Amino acid sequence: MKRLLLSAALGWTAIAQTVPPIGPVRPGGWPILRSYKPVYVPELRVNHGLRLHDLIRAGTVHLTIHDAIELALENSLDLEIQRYAIVQADWQVQRAQSGGPLRGVTAASSVSVNLGAGQGVAGISRGGGGGGGGGIATLSGAALIQQVGPVTPQLDPIVNVQTSFGHQTTPFDQIVLSGVTNLVDTYRSYDAAVQQGTLLGGSVRLSYHDSYSNESAPTDVLNPTTFAQLNFSYTQSLLDGFGEKVNGRFIRIAERGVDRSREQYRSRVSAVVRSVLDTYWDLSVAADDLKYKRRNYELAQGLLSDTRKQIAAGAAPAVDLIAAQADAARQQQAFRVASNTAVLRENSMKDLLTWHGGQDEELDAAHIVTVDTLQVPDIDDIPSVSELMATARDQRPDIVLARMQTEIARLNTIGTANGVLPTLRASISSYNNGQTGSLVPGAGADKYFVGGLGSALGQVFRRNFPNERLGVSYNGPIKNWQAIADFEIDQLSARQSELNTQRTLNALAVEISNQVAAIRQARARYVAAVESRQLSEKLAAGEEEKLQYGTSTVGAVVIARRDLANAQSAELTAASTYVHAKVALDEGLGRTLAANDVEMK
Repeated sequence: MKRLLLSAALGWTAIAQTVPPIGPVRPGGWPILRSYKPVYVPELRVNHGLRLHDLIRAGTVHLTIHDAIELALENSLDLEIQRYAIVQADWQVQRAQSGGPLRGVTAASSVSVNLGAGQGVAGISRGGGGGGGGGIATLSGAALIQQVGPVTPQLDPIVNVQTSFGHQTTPFDQIVLSGVTNLVDTYRSYDAAVQQGTLLGGSVRLSYHDSYSNESAPTDVLNPTTFAQLNFSYTQSLLDGFGEKVNGRFIRIAERGVDRSREQYRSRVSAVVRSVLDTYWDLSVAADDLKYKRRNYELAQGLLSDTRKQIAAGAAPAVDLIAAQADAARQQQAFRVASNTAVLRENSMKDLLTWHGGQDEELDAAHIVTVDTLQVPDIDDIPSVSELMATARDQRPDIVLARMQTEIARLNTIGTANGVLPTLRASISSYNNGQTGSLVPGAGADKYFVGGLGSALGQVFRRNFPNERLGVSYNGPIKNWQAIADFEIDQLSARQSELNTQRTLNALAVEISNQVAAIRQARARYVAAVESRQLSEKLAAGEEEKLQYGTSTVGAVVIARRDLANAQSAELTAASTYVHAKVALDEGLGRTLAANDVEMK
């Protein structure tokens, strides 16, 4: 059997026809511009099942087990749904790598723009007297939904640019400062900032501000004036929210989510393959049983015809006609039941191989013929239960998923454990100012401050007016029951997950032991059924031969043929039971795909 390669990313057989992808298509263009273009998600792939038509020859589909598995994997709606889950999980990782609150936790931001502190009379009034970092555009946020545990800093760089122009007339009672009672100010300001968080729990920010002001105050010595400032600051969490282990937990959870989606996909693939195997062999058994029933019906009709001839010739008693007629009616009923069963199982196979969802007259009328025959091997090469247990622990999807769930639960506790700590943050900033302007006639200002924006920037980069600031802030509840309760809830959930995993492992030994016993029991029944069928064939042939020589009766032949028909059905049932038990064991060990040459990549 050729190996079937199945991609978990697109979920498609590599040897199948070319099909459109389901993954989102990233936009093109300039790097800055494409960041603001939406990602295109392709339309649904709705034309599945068409390749099955290529296998129809004269109204018949000669189907191998490999073809059935391949077509079912291509056309399973369950798998198509799970393929989208894998793509979603990949994007969840990208979402987590950008940092910030969890999806659905929004933040509002506001920007304020002011003149530089000390820039003219208006700047002195608005800046509050020329200290600190007045005049810099500030961002503030307020979460609308609370996230349990420390929030990961925004890891994607954020650029903020703000421009403001204005003309303002203000009543001004500080005549000593302005020389006028109504201060007219024409101003403009420019602000730009780049900010990015770190996985250590810090945030770095570089901001630039410059503003221009032209006032109507005769007391100004420089008018108009230009103010510039360059600010670098870094804030670091020292307790709550500190460390890569805490801030990177959602990235690791998202990565485990990808693994979990792929494992769930593998589980669904395994389920589809098992369903195909069960349905295929059921159809094969139904077809073989139909052959037996047709042959028995034809033999019964022949016996009825011969009996009528013998009665007419006086070679047989009239009572033999009743037995022959009863046997013909019984065989006809068995033939009809077998025909209906074959049709039902054929329809089940068609449902697995397509998802067209509409009326398809050609496919509905097509007859499926199973090419592979149902075979029971001479011996069962079954390893010990301990070896089978080791295989199941490593390969069964449900056990792998249980372990992943336990790991994710433990990762969640990292955040809530850190959230018990109080908030302690340290911040450091360094900013440099520069201010120049046009000298007012008659004013005694220093020539050093005369100039435009270039001169102000020169003062900034020469650090003529350097400023540094270091700060520490502490915030912590007194009782802290909320954070402690969150941590304990996650701890208990992790323990529950561990117990669920252990319960699954405990049930595994019993399940595998039962499946091994079922295979051995099915083999014993099959061997007995084969022997019974062989003996019934000999007995039926002997009775028919004796009837020809007149040493037997029609009733004895009917009984012998009935016993043979029952033995034939019992043999098919025993073979089917054995194959189903073998398929169940493969699924119980998590090796359904490997046993049927389906490889995940």
